Amino acid sequence: MGRHIKNYKDRFVYLSREGPISDQLMKEQETIAILGAGIAGVATAYYIGQTKPGVKVVLIDKNLPLSYTTSKSGENYRNYWPQQCMQQFIGHSIDLMEALRVRYGSNAFEMNQSGYNFITHTADKYIFGIQKTKGDKDTIQEITDAATIKKEFPYLDKGIQKVVSLKNAGKIDVQALGNLLHREAKKRGTRFIEGEVLTIDCKGSTFHIVLDTKSDLTVDKLVIAAGPFMNHIAAMLGMRFPITNTLQHKFIIPDPKKIIPRDMPFTIYTDAQYVNWPEEEKAFFTADEKWHWLLQEFPGGLHIKPDGHGIKLGWAFERADAVPTWEIPKSDIFPQVVLRGASRFIPQLGEYAETIPSPLIQYGGFYTRTKENWPLIGPTELSNVYLVGALSGFGTMGACAAGELCADHMYGKKALPGYAAHFHPSRYNDDTIIRILRGVNSDGQL
Repeated sequence: MGRHIKNYKDRFVYLSREGPISDQLMKEQETIAILGAGIAGVATAYYIGQTKPGVKVVLIDKNLPLSYTTSKSGENYRNYWPQQCMQQFIGHSIDLMEALRVRYGSNAFEMNQSGYNFITHTADKYIFGIQKTKGDKDTIQEITDAATIKKEFPYLDKGIQKVVSLKNAGKIDVQALGNLLHREAKKRGTRFIEGEVLTIDCKGSTFHIVLDTKSDLTVDKLVIAAGPFMNHIAAMLGMRFPITNTLQHKFIIPDPKKIIPRDMPFTIYTDAQYVNWPEEEKAFFTADEKWHWLLQEFPGGLHIKPDGHGIKLGWAFERADAVPTWEIPKSDIFPQVVLRGASRFIPQLGEYAETIPSPLIQYGGFYTRTKENWPLIGPTELSNVYLVGALSGFGTMGACAAGELCADHMYGKKALPGYAAHFHPSRYNDDTIIRILRGVNSDGQL
């Protein structure tokens, strides 16, 4: 949605994928514009259609649906989070996805319960806020016996002292899920317009949107689902939300030495570490100030999973707030950092750090988050303007519940879920929520 990206001015014609849309046609009944056609925007369109059949929904995005941040998803899901509100929210979203597979068929999109493993070199480490409670034994398994770890996970470093396995977790085909939601939303009348939003003006009880295609439309309600460009859109309406954007990279490499078992769960190393650089490289980084950051302590959270015949790796160690851009820069050093870090808990991966197998596919996107890493979903201070955003690291797994919650807010469902107040855009004015936020000591981000 960013205005600062140029050279797209004349690229698109103001057409939906099904044909031209006129203001006159759109104004025959209530019209909602969803600004952003990633997985969150598409899910919101779907659940609005389910909640209020007949309403006209228009998805607007500079790019094709599901093609920006969504296409860079880690494609994972897990039903465990440190805070109850997030646990309930993601748990419900998983239920909604499973219901979609029942309704539209299990072949509609893959949802493979392959599990998560959190691992550490310290037996008494408090992993990721995980505390076993009554009833958890079927979903959370903690292994601290050295012989069992060696037998079940022979690829791990011999010094690993604890493995915490989440059973109701795994991987999702986000493109197939998104395509299903978009296809079904279209059947209920949702239209897509490819174009960049330049201005939004409030005109009485409606909103006039001008696109870079020199076309415009008037709608009754707005949903800001613009991912990292949330505040760019919000500024057009005189608003700003407490979010940051951090650039995160991932990459995929082949696994010619078959180091990673194809059935290995999504594996997360929870320990902080100093990357074990060779002495020659360490001396070089020490001598040049711009490389000093490579000698710092890196946080836990380095993660690996099998991907086809290769390996997908990521490490969200970047914390600096960044200005979002449409073109995501690559980092030549990132694969080296991650592979050397990964060799701390899967030693054989150190062989790939010396000579990285090709082809190396690197990609990245922005984590858009609040300080506590809870989403922002619901009505804003402006009447008929809604927000679905700040889904940092959990956009794929949380999109269905986020879209449903926005639709429930929009059409006055009396009994909102318990987590609705925690994610409301006005929560920072709620003393009860503020007290809860002060007690948050683990943000659940990987």
